[in-house]
Amino acid sequence: MRISEGSELRDLDIAIIGMDCRVPGADNVAQFWNNLCGGVEALTYYTDEELLAAGVPESLIHHPDYVKQGFAIKGIEQFDAGFFGFTPREAALMDPQQRLLLESAWRLLESAGYNPETFGGSIGAYVGSGTSKYLLKNIMSAMDLDATPEIRQIWLGNDVNFASTMISYKLNLKGPSLNVQTACSTSLTAVTLACQSLLNYQCDMAIAGGCTLEVPQETGYLYLQGEVLAQDGHCRPFDKNGTGTLAGSGVGMVLLKRLEDAVADRDHIVAVIKGAAFNNDGADKVGYSAPSVKGERNAIKSAQVLSEVEEETITYIEAHGTATPMGDPIEVQALTEAFRKATDKTGFCALGAVKANIGHLDAAAGAAGLIKTALMLQHKQLVPSINFSELNPNIELKDSPFYVNTALTGWEPECGVRRAGVSSFGIGGTNVHVVLEEAVETRETRSNEDAHLLLLSARSQAAYEQKAADLLQHLRTHEDEDFRNVLYTLNIGRKRFAYRGGLVCTSREELMAKLEKGLPGTRNAKEHVKETVFLFPGQGAQYPGMAKELYRTKSVFRREMDKCLSILKQQYDYELRDILFADPELAGSGERLAETQHTQIAVFAVEYCLAKQLLHWGIFPKAMLGHSIGEYTAACLAGVFSLEDALKVVLLRGRIIQSMPRGDMLYVNMTEQEAMAYVGDKVSLALVNAERRIVLAGEREALQKVMEQVQDQADCRILHTSHAFHSYMMRDAVEAMTAVLKTVRLNPPSLPMMSNVTGEWLKPEEATDVNYWVRHMTGTVRFKDAAIQLARLDYKHYIEVGPGKTLSVFMQDNLQGYGDCQLYQVLRDVNHTGDDNRFMLDFVRKIWVNGLELNWSNYYAEEVLFRVPLPAYPFEKKRHWIMPGSKRTVEERIEETSSFIAEAGAAQETNYNRPDLSVDYAAPTDAIEESIAELLQEIMGITPIGIHDNFFELGGHSLMITQVILRIKELYGTELQLQQFMEAPTVKDVSELVLEALSASLDLSMIAD
Repeated sequence: MRISEGSELRDLDIAIIGMDCRVPGADNVAQFWNNLCGGVEALTYYTDEELLAAGVPESLIHHPDYVKQGFAIKGIEQFDAGFFGFTPREAALMDPQQRLLLESAWRLLESAGYNPETFGGSIGAYVGSGTSKYLLKNIMSAMDLDATPEIRQIWLGNDVNFASTMISYKLNLKGPSLNVQTACSTSLTAVTLACQSLLNYQCDMAIAGGCTLEVPQETGYLYLQGEVLAQDGHCRPFDKNGTGTLAGSGVGMVLLKRLEDAVADRDHIVAVIKGAAFNNDGADKVGYSAPSVKGERNAIKSAQVLSEVEEETITYIEAHGTATPMGDPIEVQALTEAFRKATDKTGFCALGAVKANIGHLDAAAGAAGLIKTALMLQHKQLVPSINFSELNPNIELKDSPFYVNTALTGWEPECGVRRAGVSSFGIGGTNVHVVLEEAVETRETRSNEDAHLLLLSARSQAAYEQKAADLLQHLRTHEDEDFRNVLYTLNIGRKRFAYRGGLVCTSREELMAKLEKGLPGTRNAKEHVKETVFLFPGQGAQYPGMAKELYRTKSVFRREMDKCLSILKQQYDYELRDILFADPELAGSGERLAETQHTQIAVFAVEYCLAKQLLHWGIFPKAMLGHSIGEYTAACLAGVFSLEDALKVVLLRGRIIQSMPRGDMLYVNMTEQEAMAYVGDKVSLALVNAERRIVLAGEREALQKVMEQVQDQADCRILHTSHAFHSYMMRDAVEAMTAVLKTVRLNPPSLPMMSNVTGEWLKPEEATDVNYWVRHMTGTVRFKDAAIQLARLDYKHYIEVGPGKTLSVFMQDNLQGYGDCQLYQVLRDVNHTGDDNRFMLDFVRKIWVNGLELNWSNYYAEEVLFRVPLPAYPFEKKRHWIMPGSKRTVEERIEETSSFIAEAGAAQETNYNRPDLSVDYAAPTDAIEESIAELLQEIMGITPIGIHDNFFELGGHSLMITQVILRIKELYGTELQLQQFMEAPTVKDVSELVLEALSASLDLSMIAD
């Protein structure tokens, strides 16, 4: 939802623009909301067998006060290690809390429609987590930490100090990164700190939240009187039967942004934080872990003051609500005192506590309550507070502002604005309160585009297909959502991965129909941004109405064309519009445009405006190559000519050539050397387009004779042209052309461009020489030589910026033998009956799939579209888990966990988990290679590793190199240097280093003669 355009935006307001959670009974926010509405208590009940398998002593299982249920989440041993750049071994050594936080942070940014790599500002991270019980119960019982070389990796992966910075590192976030630890109020403290950071302009977006994980999940607990855990295994906030809470596992995170920025960026605003405050009880309470009425009251009141809203307009409170005999009465008393400072109204504010649904998530508890409340504001509904039947007699509600809401009801406050408060109080006394307000959607999508683009990518084909399937399901279940916003969000707010595909559609129905048929994708791991060439064709492919639809819909193209048309009209009284955009069905329109005096200026104008549109979209050439008149377009873009001068020269050049005697041009399918046999006084070598694509030019009679001589041995035909371009028949135009060129300023090219005259790079002294441009008119176009020069320099992407695909055909011949090159066309040819916009969108789809990037902000600059929440990336999770057990040697431990067995003592099977690399697998060829490969497999947890596999591509890093070097020294007694390994990161390279070191250590004097 978005804030109303008519609403006043406060400088202190913070927008929640994304939410993510994984809590008991729900893997995502949508499932969480469904459970809340249904009053679901997401408990898991355990059998004795399950508890025994989890390691619970049998004596404890049969204890009368042992509670055999809890709030768990499934699959904590699963993780997509490769997605986040971890090796399987690193993932197994990492606290699953850190893994959950990484996954949640990624989903969170996607839920808001943001790719951190393309976001223009800085993103902060404020998160906290609980103690690593995985370290305490699994790793420490299974490994001798004093003896393992992996101790540093274990430390980084399990210490709470690194949770936030690991997110910042893996997601490339450049804002402040803070680990927050205030016990049960950790995640709401993180939210408050994030708000302050945003208001202080220390970052432009902020991730805030927390995670808590019980390990193992399949356990209950022993009830102890006087402790916080419930006797009957149910959390009953505010109820007379409430005896405490239950520990739960989960992660909850929100993405925050200054409200004014969120509105300007057309973000999906879930709710607005009006005020957030925290404090500490100090010693004003009965004990360290006890709550304080005064401390809680002051935190609540501070947030209300900051919010600048009237207290009686706050009609829901998400309470801390642990259901303990002491905690709930103190909390309600604190709330009442805070409200009573401003209002005497009673019974207007509902109370609820999410702990009854999902348990106490400790470090994630506050975030869970915040997400629940934001969802209620978004859906305009109050969800039931479950497990409540009769009020705790120690709680006074009758004369208070509060009542316990026990049913799903519409939320219709008297004041007309939905507002709420969220509390979270931590053991140790850190009290946090946040005031929220709903966001109201009033603005509408606006777009003049007829066709729209969908781009999808993933790390693998399986993930790509799942992503497409998830999108289709989303479209089916969100019928009222504007499909253009969906496409906008996907295109502007997702990271691009190696497996890619896309489509062009004009409607929601067409989009869904294409997705239902299956969206083809292709793997393209390479990015070719630096290898792009713009090709500008000459005359011959023009047609009436050329680019007319682009003029109507593309603002940059239209602006530049209007500029060209205005200059031509004002300075030369030349009206190009009627000629260029003439109705193709109109008699004579094609013939008129085919006149050279009109053709050349029309082609130039269209190509120039197309190029400007591409540049606006962030598609920049690293080199340019024009064909004949197309070289003028390249030269203008490179700054050799100003636009005014280029229009003047091209217009007058066309008129001068138009006045020359008519001639013909003959295509012959032969080599340049073969064609030279027919060149003479009346026949010139005009165009060398490819190895066997030669064009001769001259008088008709002379060319007819050549045609008669070669037609039996080679394909040949007279081309449809008005003049013998690039031939001796242009010599009479030299004087007039020279005079025109002397009236303009020529500058050195600011962008690399090829020369038609030489087939080499255009030199500054050539570009600024009038005689060069004269020779360009009369001499041979050496397109083939220029094309091959570019191919030899490893340019891979060639974009034909003009009508049709003539140059693409030439390039296809010239690029043979130069690897995988891509050819694109921007504007349809005359025979293509489709729409200009759709054709151009398909071009954008192709270049994106093949590795070129766009400036999406500029691409969508003329449309008013909004980010919307969409299905998150489908992680491809695998089991990465160390089972608890007795300590083993390093070798025994690596052998067990590298195969990631499901249970202690289970039969081991080789787990072939080699990732998709840039090289094929190659097996070791000798004993040293075999030992190095086995060593890497053990350390990295990857099987098999080939001799050409790059250590860093496998996910290795400098910390891991230390382990490798140490193991090599143990095996061979030789110590490699870190720099040596970094420069030789394959099994084969390392083996050669080892062999070299072993050879150097031999005493050659002892070798017998």
